[in-house]
Amino acid sequence: NLTAILTEQLQLCESQALAKAITLKSHINRALMLKGDAAQLTRLFSNLIVNAINYTPVGGTIELQSSQVEQMLTIDVKDTGIGIAPENLGRVFDRFWRVDQSRSYWQGGSGLGLAIAQAIAQSHGGSITVTSQLGVGSCFSVHLPVTSH
Repeated sequence: NLTAILTEQLQLCESQALAKAITLKSHINRALMLKGDAAQLTRLFSNLIVNAINYTPVGGTIELQSSQVEQMLTIDVKDTGIGIAPENLGRVFDRFWRVDQSRSYWQGGSGLGLAIAQAIAQSHGGSITVTSQLGVGSCFSVHLPVTSH
């Protein structure tokens, strides 16, 4: 039950978001079901939501929304964060790669979160894509095949 995983992750991150006056919004209003490893999918979405909080300035917004086209489910984690420069978009899933420290709002982390998230998505037959604009924000889209009933 991916809806339960996403709801739980938003609840777990609520105090962290409140500390930065970040608004968390969920536009997921139906049961999303798929076959997969719940612990791994939890880790994937935890990494994306925590990153969004860490790279979004005070007063920003983070939104989760879902869509489905045929047998592919897409979950978007969209933020109003610092964004990623176009020349760096191709590197965000590289192990140990991190946003330039001089422009980063957040100094922690190992640079492995997005590489792990991508590996988990791929192990579930899916993928992650990213769109971003400096100073506007980023949108990480997780594409996963749905369970056929």
